[in-house]
Amino acid sequence: MAVQLRNDELIELLRGDYQARYEPNFAWKSAASVLRGLPGLRGAWTMGSFDENGDQFDISGQARTLTRQGSAVYGYDDLVPYVNFTPGTFDYLSRGDEAGLDILGTEGYVVGAVQGLTMGLWFQPDRLTAQEWLIAKGTGAAAVSSYWLMFRGDLANDPVRFAVSDGAANDTVDLNNAVTSTSNWYFVAARYEPSTEIKVWVGSQGTLQSNTNVAGIPAALNNSGSALTIGANATPANYLDGRVSMAWLCCEYLSDAIVATIWEQTRAMFGE
Repeated sequence: MAVQLRNDELIELLRGDYQARYEPNFAWKSAASVLRGLPGLRGAWTMGSFDENGDQFDISGQARTLTRQGSAVYGYDDLVPYVNFTPGTFDYLSRGDEAGLDILGTEGYVVGAVQGLTMGLWFQPDRLTAQEWLIAKGTGAAAVSSYWLMFRGDLANDPVRFAVSDGAANDTVDLNNAVTSTSNWYFVAARYEPSTEIKVWVGSQGTLQSNTNVAGIPAALNNSGSALTIGANATPANYLDGRVSMAWLCCEYLSDAIVATIWEQTRAMFGE
């Protein structure tokens, strides 16, 4: 009787092809479990579970419910649950300052090699002409901010920007020409490694791009008293015009491989 042996070399050669297959049913099944399994998870909001007030539940098990502000509405696009923000109605989600959101990168209960912060989400913009905030703990002013992601549609090359603050100054990293269409979903992730680098990723059209900044990275982040917000900054201002899905926040430095895995395990769900 013929026996089929496992060919690990062949599997590795074909891995990219299999991951690139359009399998939204698999991605839908795995997306929530991928987020719940992230190391150092502090919050994960799929935008699929909300209460009678429109407040968004956290699936991490840590009960960090986000409060619906303005007239944000929920819906779904094929298999994608989302919250939709319209700037004219001052829409965003928020949660007040608390110890679990004050991620400094110096947490003694985390192994030194992976101390830091990583966060991300999927979003689809409705315009490409404004400065809009995706996730923030702060207003952008160094003294009252800690970490934030924004879409700089007000600039000609439409970068996604990740920034961190040590309380005295901001450090930023941009990924230019990253968002170019209002009809696409975009995967965005950002990472802070104390004293070493900050990095931002954008995934779209089957490609995951990244950029890093290694100059003057702070040894620790500011302990900001600002709220955590999605779809605006903590002022609030610079409201997002568009949709958000599958947002997450971790109190650890996640490896490139983990970030790439989140992208690979969720992108078919978003038509990527």
